[in-house]
Amino acid sequence: MKLRRCLLLLTLLILSYCKEDRPHSGIFDRTDSMDNGIVDPKLIQFDAASIAKTGISNPGGVVSCWLMDSDIERPRKISFADAMKDMGVKYIRFPYGHLADNYLWDADGDWGNTLTPKVATKSETPGNWDWAVDSLSRDFIKDMDFDEYISICKEVEAEPMVVVNIMSYKYTNGPSYEELKESAVEWVRYANVVKGYNVKRWALGNEVDHHPDVITLSEYKVLYSDFAAAMKAVDPTIMVGPGLLGNWFSSMLKHDPGNIDFICAHNYLYNYNWRLQDYEGWKNTTDKMVNNIQSCQSAVNNSSIPDIEIHATEMNSRPWSENSDSDDLFRALAYGEMLMNAVSLDNVVATYVWNTHGPWSGPDKNVSYNVLDLDNERGPRGDVIKLINDNISENLIKMEPVQDFLRIYATINDNKDELTIFIINKNDQPNKVVLKPANFNLPTIYGVRSYYGSNPFVKIPVLSDWQQLEVGNDQLDVDLPALSMNIIKLKASE
Repeated sequence: MKLRRCLLLLTLLILSYCKEDRPHSGIFDRTDSMDNGIVDPKLIQFDAASIAKTGISNPGGVVSCWLMDSDIERPRKISFADAMKDMGVKYIRFPYGHLADNYLWDADGDWGNTLTPKVATKSETPGNWDWAVDSLSRDFIKDMDFDEYISICKEVEAEPMVVVNIMSYKYTNGPSYEELKESAVEWVRYANVVKGYNVKRWALGNEVDHHPDVITLSEYKVLYSDFAAAMKAVDPTIMVGPGLLGNWFSSMLKHDPGNIDFICAHNYLYNYNWRLQDYEGWKNTTDKMVNNIQSCQSAVNNSSIPDIEIHATEMNSRPWSENSDSDDLFRALAYGEMLMNAVSLDNVVATYVWNTHGPWSGPDKNVSYNVLDLDNERGPRGDVIKLINDNISENLIKMEPVQDFLRIYATINDNKDELTIFIINKNDQPNKVVLKPANFNLPTIYGVRSYYGSNPFVKIPVLSDWQQLEVGNDQLDVDLPALSMNIIKLKASE
């Protein structure tokens, strides 16, 4: 008996050692990861026939930087176009955020086929960056020009979102108001009349409401109507929208609804105090984390144009109390939650992550909240965007996403025969769920894939292979690893 007991104890010790120390294989053993502390599985019931929103398609877009993203001038291990295709990106913003306020089409008065982008004034960034701007000509160095941008959009089959400079007439040594207006008008002419690019969306300014000391609300209202009317006179089919951060929504919608075809909002985590607790703060909060986009949706709902598009033209899961620029597992999962919460709002068409490459530290230093590194390899946030774009279906099912530490979203395709469920487990403990979708013919087999890691700060999470599991008792019993995004796919039985 003593010998048998010793052998049993030795066997248990060996198994325990192997379980803790084996390397990640990318294939997740669902029974292996579950903790004995998880007692009761979470029951999730929803009606697959109850649709909350239609017309969803690849909602995870990007903010591109014309100074950094050129495949022609800055060839990398992976081309920018291929990186966008791999992420399933269908919306690309150009030329950038605040730096777009110093981006000017200029042809020395000779408009037509020779438009050349230049910095509007050397008195503002990036005019003083010698690696980015020629000090004499004011031409950009190694930039992605507008033609290359459009060629990439066409290759990727992405929708352009162009940010028009409306601010530089306020800058020292900047162009006049009329010169800036002419630049906007001729940009539309070049794009859609001369070149036939059919660029639809033109945002007037970037976070204009974030700079009331530079341009006031009343000034922006006058400028907006003036620019929009002049641009539409060149091409009446274009869509024009205010480029806002998180204020002025209602004021602009009331001011000139006839010239507003979409509206922009930006969303970060600055207004949430729980972010100062880093992972623990995100784990425990039930906030939607998209307060500005919610405010924009409310303003649109209460306007005379309640059907216009909302574009979250900047969004990122940052900053945090420390390591705010890290791109790791929990910040990626937080971004996935933000993206799904944003796209759940009625009028949101697309989100644009800030950013592909940031130029603020120079051309040769990668900022870790960038979606791509200097070789155009994806980081964790980029992984999550790809997972959502690759798997989301056209119709969002009505359900409550907040379930303890879980965030649950379900989509179904237009044919109503493919159901996709996204579950984010924010907890650092594994969990179990029982899914019971009504009004959907359950198959005998369904697929599960998990994106996860051993702790919140893992910088190279594991993406499991697809696993085929059996449906039992008209329900799906799913084991969720700790700190994970999980995708469950079902094809309806005949």
